[in-house]
Amino acid sequence: MNIGIIGGGAIGLLCASYLTQHHDVTVFTRRNEQAEEIRAFGIERTVKGDTCQATVHAQAGITGEFDLLIVTVKYHHLQDVLRELSTLPPHRILFLQNGMAHLLDLENWKTGHSLYIGVVEHGAMKMSDHEVNHTGIGVIKWGAFQHEEAADIKNALNETSPHFQMIYTDEWIKVLEEKLLVNVCVNTLTALLHVRNGELIANPSYEHMMKCAFEEAVSILSLSEKERLWPYVVSICEKTAENQSSMLQDILKGRQTERKAILGYLLKKAQAHGVAAPHLTFFDRSLEVLEKKQTKSFE
Repeated sequence: MNIGIIGGGAIGLLCASYLTQHHDVTVFTRRNEQAEEIRAFGIERTVKGDTCQATVHAQAGITGEFDLLIVTVKYHHLQDVLRELSTLPPHRILFLQNGMAHLLDLENWKTGHSLYIGVVEHGAMKMSDHEVNHTGIGVIKWGAFQHEEAADIKNALNETSPHFQMIYTDEWIKVLEEKLLVNVCVNTLTALLHVRNGELIANPSYEHMMKCAFEEAVSILSLSEKERLWPYVVSICEKTAENQSSMLQDILKGRQTERKAILGYLLKKAQAHGVAAPHLTFFDRSLEVLEKKQTKSFE
């Protein structure tokens, strides 16, 4: 397939480096400098100590026609991307954002494109404009938004590396909710506390804070399998113990976080349904303060 990947962050670089093994891939970046660097050096991916080079096309701005577009930008850049996508002829577009706030944007988007939603369960860290460290091997689970046809895409995306599987599911909303639960428990608190993922379960005080976030999020989302989900969240902390969450990386580098996509979505839902969320409200306001400080003093 001819695949366009929108976004030159960690997930965009990771997707491009693997998908180019079986497909013709173009990365669309916001900055021309990054596109030039990718064209010159390719994408350098490191996983389990091994480094490889992947050759891909790259350019600034979204142009051309593709069998599939994959949007990997963070939520706060999504509106700009949607405006650009609105100028294109109908495409099939897969959105890979954290949180669930983007679902509301897509529901209200008047478009002729065929839309798909995905959940990234990989860990990745962008080391430079053309280098990415694959810190945690997982899968990408994706499904059709509003019942779009996907048979040919499913077959094409099955041709992937064992380290980068893309699995189609009709239960993508459930997958998205469970990823949101992990994000609010792990990303939020690691960013606030400036700790790696494993510290949340190594320190009893941190684990108590995480349990408070968990209880409120489960209540807001009306999730019924609480007994299964808490051990699941703990297992993510164990498996990714040495990782820095993407939200912590954003705070350390003075960037805007995905707070609105994660906490913002949950708090809006809580307010709409009259569910109390004092801990999540406090975490949200605390993160907002950190974002405004744009501090790098904890690196």
